[in-house]
Amino acid sequence: MRKQMPVEIVGKLMNGPADVRLPKDSMRILLVDDDAALMDILAEQLIKQRYVVDIATDGESAEECVNLFSYDFIILDMGLPDIEGISLCQRLRQQKITSPILMLTAEDNSKAKVKALNAGADDYVVKPFDFEELFARIRALRRRDNNTLAAVLQQGDLRVDPNTFEVFYQDRPLRVTPKEYTMLELFLRHPNQVFSIDAIIDNLWSFEDPPSEDAVRTHVKGLRQKLKAGGAPKDFIQTVYGLGYRLKAIKPGMAVTFSASQAASKSNRSSQPMLMQAIAAAWEKHQNTIQERLDVLEATAAAVKAGQLSAELQAAGRSQAHKLAGSMGCFGFAEGSRIARELEQLLKLESPLTQPQGLHFSALVSNLREQIKHSSSAQIAADATASAPQILAVGAPSALHAELEAAAIAAGLRCAIALDYKEAIATVKEQSLTGLLLWTEAESFDEAVTLLAAVAKQKSETSTTVITDIQDFGQRLQLVQQGADVLLKGSASAGHAVETVQQALKAAGKSLKVVAIDDDPQVLALLQTILSPWGFQTTALENADRLFDTLESVRPDLLLIDVEMPETNGLEICRVLRADERWQQLPILFLSVHDEDHTQHQAFNVGADDFISKTTMATELPTRLINRLKRTGRAVPALL
Repeated sequence: MRKQMPVEIVGKLMNGPADVRLPKDSMRILLVDDDAALMDILAEQLIKQRYVVDIATDGESAEECVNLFSYDFIILDMGLPDIEGISLCQRLRQQKITSPILMLTAEDNSKAKVKALNAGADDYVVKPFDFEELFARIRALRRRDNNTLAAVLQQGDLRVDPNTFEVFYQDRPLRVTPKEYTMLELFLRHPNQVFSIDAIIDNLWSFEDPPSEDAVRTHVKGLRQKLKAGGAPKDFIQTVYGLGYRLKAIKPGMAVTFSASQAASKSNRSSQPMLMQAIAAAWEKHQNTIQERLDVLEATAAAVKAGQLSAELQAAGRSQAHKLAGSMGCFGFAEGSRIARELEQLLKLESPLTQPQGLHFSALVSNLREQIKHSSSAQIAADATASAPQILAVGAPSALHAELEAAAIAAGLRCAIALDYKEAIATVKEQSLTGLLLWTEAESFDEAVTLLAAVAKQKSETSTTVITDIQDFGQRLQLVQQGADVLLKGSASAGHAVETVQQALKAAGKSLKVVAIDDDPQVLALLQTILSPWGFQTTALENADRLFDTLESVRPDLLLIDVEMPETNGLEICRVLRADERWQQLPILFLSVHDEDHTQHQAFNVGADDFISKTTMATELPTRLINRLKRTGRAVPALL
């Protein structure tokens, strides 16, 4: 029997002219948004690319939909009439929905992005959006998400190229309809699987006006006839009576070529970096370098004013402005980064600067000095604190509250204090926690067990430490069975309690390896500072000279590249790696201070998986990086 369609879901048929190019794999997308006009336009554009599209207008119908069908991709608005998109995203992740989720919102600020990514989203697009950029982001997320995708699908003499959407048998081209193509691709991607007629409809058609069973049989018959005319045996698509259809069983020597599917990703829990002290210390450490770069720009401004700007000084000023834009952005000083970028653009002009331009240049340098002067490590610390991982302390003696908060700040964490168990349970339900610190004694044991059960019910990977003097073996066993990871003595200090959470975070990421390429050593050092609290092994390169040797020796889980570098730029590096069969599946994230739309489009077009502005790197990078690794099927430790 066919599944029943949720009342509030509107299916969109996969129709359109035969010459429209397909995406690399035809797939089913769920759009969740109550903006009917926007969704109709978006669905129409997706349908033209041969995606199967369903629309849910609220959270309830969206959940009904994902319970009925398996979606390859979900586009979710943050503002829904019955539930916040953030909450729905969390619920989907708790239900083990691992499909990539892209959030849509009108809020263009770092805090909203961090909140969405922490909820389990894989990407975040601000309305109004450019359709081409949105589609590029969809392709990028799917490219690494589904490792069963390959450049060419082949079984025996049959070959299908998803890049050109051509079908060949014994090197002879076969002309097939769009629906026949998607059906053949479905069979090729699952060569030994039997598909019932209902399963074929579910995969290739949407809710609205599905075809009859006879129509599906007609498509199968037409595909068989075209394969037979091309030289294939008549039973190349076999009928398994009473069950459905499949490709002819593979014999020894017949190969089906595609990348092996990796294990399903683990929990989608993400975490934010322990940055507060580390970034503040890095800022202080690099003050001299920043001052040297500013000195070059001031010398450039003086030369411009005197009409004596040499080509060498102009090149040096341009280089230092570029690096300042990147480093100021990385440390979170967006205005300083903007000023440095404007200086860089002025120094890119081929003709000498006019007098007004020269005066403007000098004013910009002065403004930049003021920005640097007032950019403090305290400001960096405050920004980092706002996005740090959160732990919840419950039942702690009041004398320890201040110490817990101080210890958490020192570790780059935030510590919330729950005054009673009712408040604690409410917090567990509403917020994403990295760790739970629970003080309990015999008289509060039952309440403690109830709280642990509430944490377990959330299905989130929270490091749980219980501080207690209870010695009864049965009760201690019950605490462990309910989810306690560590039992500490009741006399444990606040610092020791917080340290257990910190060590869990560090241990969780110790097996993850990253290679980063950037021509600015300061940015590379900051990258290592940002990622090291998780135990990420970060290998830094200032150019691409040793890239392939490094990739071979390190075998990284992910590559970070700057877009603009003096010798070989990141776009060229990405293009080469995507053409190299050894590294086609390596996730590649671009970091750049140049976050204009056209730069992002270029990055996605050459094969990028994600694009992160350096101005939000400190708060967004670890979450985006971890989510990216999870979507590729890599074994990311639970706390991450």
